[in-house]
Amino acid sequence: MEKVFLLDIGGTNVRYALAEKGKTSIEKIFKKNIGSESLDKLLEDLLTTESGKVLNIVISAAGPKLDGIIKMTNRSYKIDPNEIKEKFSLKECHLLNDWESIAYGHAYLNQKDCINLINKEVSSYNKNSLYFGPGTGLGVSILLDDQIVISSEYGNTNIGVEELIGEDLSKLHHFKSIEDTLSGKAISKIYEIKTRKNLSAEEIFSQAKNDDLVAKEIIQDFIERLAIILSDLTLSFLPGRGIYLAGNLTRSLKDFINTKIFEEKFLSNKASPHLEILRNTPINIITKEHSPLYGNLNYFNLSQKD
Repeated sequence: MEKVFLLDIGGTNVRYALAEKGKTSIEKIFKKNIGSESLDKLLEDLLTTESGKVLNIVISAAGPKLDGIIKMTNRSYKIDPNEIKEKFSLKECHLLNDWESIAYGHAYLNQKDCINLINKEVSSYNKNSLYFGPGTGLGVSILLDDQIVISSEYGNTNIGVEELIGEDLSKLHHFKSIEDTLSGKAISKIYEIKTRKNLSAEEIFSQAKNDDLVAKEIIQDFIERLAIILSDLTLSFLPGRGIYLAGNLTRSLKDFINTKIFEEKFLSNKASPHLEILRNTPINIITKEHSPLYGNLNYFNLSQKD
């Protein structure tokens, strides 16, 4: 059986797996920390497996894909699939933005892989879905008509930042983009401004669980900003099949979300018919880990049908 090697390259580690062509499951996923090694050295170490030489690869990575090439935003890697294919004598090499991969991975989700936040019992008003994830940065992609995936750099836009974060924070502390207000680094930065302590977002979540009032306040403000942004994105892209929140930070958030308050913020300041659109757009959290690898596998399988 022909196999495909799946890689999801992050800022500090790479997750990878070997899967069979045409299958929808991945038996075992591995993780490797990335040091200062070059991209070529990383691939050279990974591409010789116990089952022999790999001929097909699908890579996902953070960064805009321009002319088929990704210059990663969190590492100094320039990933060119044509160069990789030639250098390693591959049959096929495909490259996806990490949020493209998450959208492609939707086809391999089942009911137990998602938790609904609001608007569960509604009918789809079209075949569009939106994928959103605050993490180290902020990722957004769209699946149109259940077929076409479009990634975006929405996190780097800046309209409405002052309104979201407050004028004082925005001007005094350099909150310039949506990503600056809605990401793990946003949680850490605001906590440091308020307490003079430099903690990671995950550490701040732990503090909140231990009744740190500042941490709790920051997380609740974050959730309200999330609801406001998702409301605007809903009216921008009309995701009738729903919004899907993904990533480790989102999974950490779910324990802090008061769905009543979240829904109020999501619906606030809207009137008919736009209010009906919002009320008919379900919002879900993807609980399944390693979504990009499953998306890479689905993309490869779809490419074989052409």
